[in-house]
Amino acid sequence: MPIVVQASYQASNSPFFPVSFAGFLGGDATASALAYSHVYGRRNLPNLYNAPGSYGVAKLLKALVQSHFWDGLHAGISVDPDALSDTAVRAPGPKFMAAFSGTAMESAGDVARMLVSYCKTLPIHSVAEGRVTTPFAVTVADLHHVPASEEHPTLNANAPLLPILASIGASAACATFGDWRCFSMIVLGMLCNAATSSVLRSGDLTFTRPGTTPGAPAGDGFLEDGNEVVVLKGSEGAVSAVTRGRFSLRFANKKSLERLATCATLSIIQSLAQLIIVPQSTVLGQFFFFLSMAVAWLYHSLMSPMDKRVKERVVMEHLLKEPSLKRYSLGTRAMMAVFLMQVLQPTNAEEQLAALIPNKTRVWSAWRQIVARRISEEKPVFDTALPTEATGFTTEEVTLLRTLLSDAQAAVNVYNNAKRGL
Repeated sequence: MPIVVQASYQASNSPFFPVSFAGFLGGDATASALAYSHVYGRRNLPNLYNAPGSYGVAKLLKALVQSHFWDGLHAGISVDPDALSDTAVRAPGPKFMAAFSGTAMESAGDVARMLVSYCKTLPIHSVAEGRVTTPFAVTVADLHHVPASEEHPTLNANAPLLPILASIGASAACATFGDWRCFSMIVLGMLCNAATSSVLRSGDLTFTRPGTTPGAPAGDGFLEDGNEVVVLKGSEGAVSAVTRGRFSLRFANKKSLERLATCATLSIIQSLAQLIIVPQSTVLGQFFFFLSMAVAWLYHSLMSPMDKRVKERVVMEHLLKEPSLKRYSLGTRAMMAVFLMQVLQPTNAEEQLAALIPNKTRVWSAWRQIVARRISEEKPVFDTALPTEATGFTTEEVTLLRTLLSDAQAAVNVYNNAKRGL
């Protein structure tokens, strides 16, 4: 027989009264946990625990349903998994320029963004000597693995035993003390969260990239995102996986999207029901409700660093198979441009230098001609002796040209020191 405990004072005056608003807080963290465990991971156990932020989760589920797109000749319905994150990066991806094929992209794909983001965390392998104006970091990525045209990468996700046990214990305690209102609200939260995670798990995380063209040149090129540059060295398939590959969450049919929409509706009902009913319960019941929410919030907080890196891990470990990455620091854009030409060795070096540094003064034009001519040599040297291109230059122009040639030599020195690793 349950033990009925009467509240010693009105539950609306309880210190745990604000917990009734938990359904409207922390939606991003809960959705992130769902994405980690049931989109990028293949967890068999559903998220059977009461969690905060159900209203925010409902909005993100609706955005996920609305993100469906045509996915070529593949059967089923595909949606954008990034829609499940309110903090998903929607800014354009990094620029891409190919060294041999002539391909230029104003915005490369999401995998390129992930790779650039990862490279920003790497330590500097070598620093160029010389002047510093606008420093650039250049990472050379050796893409030794070519992902298949379609892959289904996943991570191993641990079961959320702590919040599940906390919710089960809290609901059992509410039943023991006769607070059926809080008992029903905890169980409602558990069932809604479990239903959402189960429907998400029915989707298949899929990575696709364009097929390769027989006889196509090497895919070598570089990504540029502000002061961060990543050189891609590899076959056309390996590079296209980075620049044009994309993720989708593929469901068997339209009914799965309808189930997601139903889960979104249930999550809204959950948040409203908890807002209305929890304040009517006993102080002790509110405490156990708060306990279930607090443990779930703590669990999400501890998982947060892992959640933020989950997609990065899928890209770097599962798709690209941990490519060789070495990062270099160059003090000026001129150094960066020369270093890129040394690493890539394009046949149209002057044209690519003009794209990187489009200054049209005769000093810059002369510098580009000199660099393009000399980097084709086995051991290029950029001394400060005036070349024939500087004929007729003023004193200021000669000074500037010599400065730029010194920058070029600094870049060559970095390349020569790192050549064994490239």
